[in-house]
Order: sequence, then structure tokens, then C-alpha cells
Amino acid sequence: MKLSTLFPISFALIPSLAAAAALPDVVPRNETLSKRGGEVNYLANCDRANQYNGYDRYPASYVAWYSNVDNSQGGQRPDSLSSEYRNWDAGGDYLHWEGQEQDIYFPDSGVTVQTHIDSDAQSRGFGDYAGHAYRPADGKTFNCYKDNSRTLFDWDPPVPDGTVHSIYCWSIYWCV
Repeated sequence: MKLSTLFPISFALIPSLAAAAALPDVVPRNETLSKRGGEVNYLANCDRANQYNGYDRYPASYVAWYSNVDNSQGGQRPDSLSSEYRNWDAGGDYLHWEGQEQDIYFPDSGVTVQTHIDSDAQSRGFGDYAGHAYRPADGKTFNCYKDNSRTLFDWDPPVPDGTVHSIYCWSIYWCV
């Protein structure tokens, strides 16, 4: 019986396939990793406005989580929205994301995300590495990049917190 010439070649490929399967899916924090369709967290600043009284408005910050980054590019509402945060040391202004850890809680899942944005991240260009975020529940680390303050979503009541205040958010950083 004569063996095919393809048979010995297939044995030669086995070490290459085994080595490729052994490579971990790990990227250092200072390198860009872009996976189509992966989850994303947006660190967002938002305006809250009463739909019945235009003078009743205030700033707030949130983390908006999308299970699929592709579903965050056209003004869609997030799959999960964190609790509302304000910087009371600055009179109730937006959170200061840079230079300090923020522990952000998601009431619908009970999950917390810790943000670690570099103190000089606002001076960086669009798409530049800005820091990282960490989700203790599953040990996942996300690389964060500076966004261009694009509109993320506009959510009219009813909103998750049950108020009559709409939520209009723009992205400061994205974390993948």
C-alpha cells in the first residue's frame, strides 16, 4: 500500500498547531488589543435633565457596559449602566476619572469595576492608552483609551433610576 504524499506533510504541521494553541490570550496593559464584537466599558460624563423642567439639570458620571462593542457605535443604550456618580468635592460636578481609583457599582448585576486612569490621560490624543479598569468579580483587566467625547447615548425616561431626568452621555474613555 502506498501512502499519500500529504500524509507526511500533515505530521509536519502538528508541532505548529500545538504551539499556536498554547499561546495565551494576554496583552500587556500598554499595548492595543482590538477584538471585533468584544465587551466594552465606557467611562462617560453625562447631563441629567428633567424632562418637565429645563432648569432642573445636573452633571453626573457613569460607566456604560456593552456586551458587544459593535452595538455601542450608533447611540444605542448600554446593556448595563452603573450607578450615578458625582464629585461632591467639586460641588457635585463630573467624576475626576484621572489619577485616582474609582470603584463603580452596577446595581443590576452587583458587579464593581475599578478604574485606574493615568493622571495625565486628558492630555493624550484620541485612541492613546490612558490606563486600565479591573473587574474583581472575574479578575478581568481592560485596557482603557482616550475617546473624543463623542455622544454615547441619549436615554429619555423611563430611565434605570426611575427619575424623570433623561441621561445624555458622551464617552471620555473606552476600556476593552
